[in-house]
Amino acid sequence: MTRGDRAARSAYNCPVALVLLHGLATTGVIWTWLRPYLPAGLEIVALDVPGFGDAAPAGRGFVLDDVADRVAEAIGDHTGAPVDLVGHSMGGAVALVLADRHPELVRGLVLAAPAGLRALPPALCRIAGPVAAAGIDARRAAAPLARLGLARRLLLTGGVADPRRISGEQARTMFTASRGATRVSAALSAVAGADLRPALTRLDAPPGLIWGAADRVVPPGVARDVLVRRPDARVRLIPGTGHIAMVERPERFAAALEELLPWGA
Repeated sequence: MTRGDRAARSAYNCPVALVLLHGLATTGVIWTWLRPYLPAGLEIVALDVPGFGDAAPAGRGFVLDDVADRVAEAIGDHTGAPVDLVGHSMGGAVALVLADRHPELVRGLVLAAPAGLRALPPALCRIAGPVAAAGIDARRAAAPLARLGLARRLLLTGGVADPRRISGEQARTMFTASRGATRVSAALSAVAGADLRPALTRLDAPPGLIWGAADRVVPPGVARDVLVRRPDARVRLIPGTGHIAMVERPERFAAALEELLPWGA
């Protein structure tokens, strides 16, 4: 980090970096469209989760503790100070485990439609990963069709509430981002079988929650599980928005972040 970076963060009352963790089947590129809506001078670090993008896997399979520890190492290498941590979907599960295991690294925590809070039966977990991986492969193969409105609507089914908000270029970028990922199936099986609610009770500070009100992948009703454990958690719902709210409604997502994280106070 340069002296100029530190000065810029101080000028915007942002003494720590904002670290973003993506969900399944993508990489740090998913945060591209959010960046213009965040404060100038805020240091933004969009990490690839181990086993995705350019990040090597954290051992065999996808063990949440190991993955969180590897991300913690990356954060420690980048900055010696605590960070504000945001995790989406699968990345939300990783972020929660990281905050539980390495509380000294996390100043503020926001979970966006986090996975890992309602464990599925083991039999479903075993098939969920391979089925999802096959679907992701199919979308990636169909990415060149994303410029066509009808194809884009079909490919985005379940991910967004209104596909018209997503351009063909955005869709193509999202669909191809999973190229090279080696832990899609293992990651989904791991988070589908996880019950991370006990970790919520161990957090020193209440987490913030962001959900698309029309999310059909991780329904906003899951927020009730969080509020049972942490009635002090703050929830922000984005109306008419699906699972990837930071792409579908980045301006609303950024506004929610500013309300939930210390640098927005």
